[in-house]
Amino acid sequence: MDKNKNILKIAVIAVLVLSAAGAGAYFYHKASVKKMTQAVDIETFYDGISVNNVPLGGLTQDEAKEKLSTDVNNVIREQIISLVDGDNTYDIKYADIDAKYNIEDTLLAAYNYGRNGELKERYEQVMDLKENPKDFEAQFTYNDELLKTKINEIAEQVKVEPENSVMKRENGTFVISDEKSGYEMDFDSTYNSAKAVVESIQPGTVEIKKNEIKPEITREENEKATSLIGTYYTTFSGGNSGRNENLRVGCANINGTELAPGEIFSMNEGLGPQTYENGYRDAAVIVDGKIEDGLAGGVCQITSTLYNAVILAELKIVERSNHSLAVSYVPLGQDAAVAGDYKDLKFQNDTDYPVYIEAYISGNKLITNVYGYEIHDSSRQVKFENVVDSVIEKPAEKVTEDPEKPKGYREVTYYGKQGKKVSTYKIVYENGKQVSREYFSTSTYRATPDEVTIGTKEEETAQANNTQTNAAQQETAQGDGTLFAN
Repeated sequence: MDKNKNILKIAVIAVLVLSAAGAGAYFYHKASVKKMTQAVDIETFYDGISVNNVPLGGLTQDEAKEKLSTDVNNVIREQIISLVDGDNTYDIKYADIDAKYNIEDTLLAAYNYGRNGELKERYEQVMDLKENPKDFEAQFTYNDELLKTKINEIAEQVKVEPENSVMKRENGTFVISDEKSGYEMDFDSTYNSAKAVVESIQPGTVEIKKNEIKPEITREENEKATSLIGTYYTTFSGGNSGRNENLRVGCANINGTELAPGEIFSMNEGLGPQTYENGYRDAAVIVDGKIEDGLAGGVCQITSTLYNAVILAELKIVERSNHSLAVSYVPLGQDAAVAGDYKDLKFQNDTDYPVYIEAYISGNKLITNVYGYEIHDSSRQVKFENVVDSVIEKPAEKVTEDPEKPKGYREVTYYGKQGKKVSTYKIVYENGKQVSREYFSTSTYRATPDEVTIGTKEEETAQANNTQTNAAQQETAQGDGTLFAN
């Protein structure tokens, strides 16, 4: 009996001990959870967290963003990369290429550290920061297209254009200048060096790499291009002051033009804008198949004269239009017209040396010369033959009725012209013998009708008017005997 009581006492004691232990464990666990929760559930960055080595512990997200903008981005945006060309320096601010750290995404990652997972795991991460701080590195970015744009802008400032050797004909002789080389930025090399500095996230200096730009025309080439390879002249009357002034102005504008090998000459560009401000005057021009007064009349004679010098020089014709009507100052099929922006004379210097154009007035002659490098034998001679392939008859006459003129009245106010289709052939002679005859061009000149005015007034009306007129004259004569005396 005593033995059983002892066993019961021991059991009761054990229960009491275990109950006390459980209660203690419960209260300990509750205190631990509270402590861990207080440590991790805060609205500021944990101590030991930094971005780009800037401590953020105790700061809210907005405070951290402002601090990083000031301490990191503002500093980086003020950095400069300098491109150096001799004594000249061209600066590019990092702000100019939108260089910055992506702090928004990095701040979010830093803030969320230790805020995911089980409480105990989070607590351990946060506590570990005391011994092992964690730094988050923000991604550095910049706008590569802006960098290229800035370097291109500098390239334009660095560039030095070459200077061609220039030839001028003065008093019958050529005066020739020296050429000068230019240089331009080696963009790829300079850009790659600048890009490397930017991506180092440090200020730095880059030496601008340059390439030589050689001139298109050298003194040596000009000195070889002084042979007269084509010449032609036309004549004009001295009686039309407006037209003659246009000839003078037009010649002055194209005189001295030099073409590099491969370059194309445009007569419209060479003549310049045909305006009163540029010295051009009114004179006869061909408009819709008729002769009328118009601004810059006569420049087609310069064009046609130069065209003939050019084809004798055997340069390549790129564009040429004949007149709508035949002109008198060059052979049929060998004229060239300019008009607005739809008719032009263009030819190319298809030689390996420069070509020089001379145009001037001497007396009543308009003279054009083409100088260049003569590649042909001195015995070579070029001529052009024009063959009329067909005649285009005049259209039916254009009749205008005049009610003030009596029936039977007829007056030709404009004499039309037959049209013609002409083929031009190029003939080459060497040592006086023909060696080739080739088709060269076709020109078509339009036919225009006669313009006639006829009367349509009835005879009776005309007679009545005549009777009234005679009566009035007689009455006046009787009243004033001096009317017909003079």
